[in-house]
Amino acid sequence: MTATESLEMQLEDVSGTSWWASLLTTLTGQSDVAQMRFVGRVADERRYRSATFPVPRSFGTVAPQEKWAPGLTAALAEVRHEIEDDGWVPTVVGNHPWELRYRR
Repeated sequence: MTATESLEMQLEDVSGTSWWASLLTTLTGQSDVAQMRFVGRVADERRYRSATFPVPRSFGTVAPQEKWAPGLTAALAEVRHEIEDDGWVPTVVGNHPWELRYRR
């Protein structure tokens, strides 16, 4: 019998992933714009990641929306397609479109 795996989708600020990513986004981007992406994690392992999209930092902790974070919808659709093609089945949908949990 195989064990069931759980995957959780998360929203990630690319600049927070490592010191070099922080430096790169600072040097190549605007200081008032964060580069975000969606990641699918199994335990502490990042198995999936979407394309990045810009989010204005001025919105603080407000959840991003397509109208002021262009590319959000396409990035989410792309990574969801990849995850579901690998046999993951969505089990929980939260308040935001990316608040997803999967099982396989």
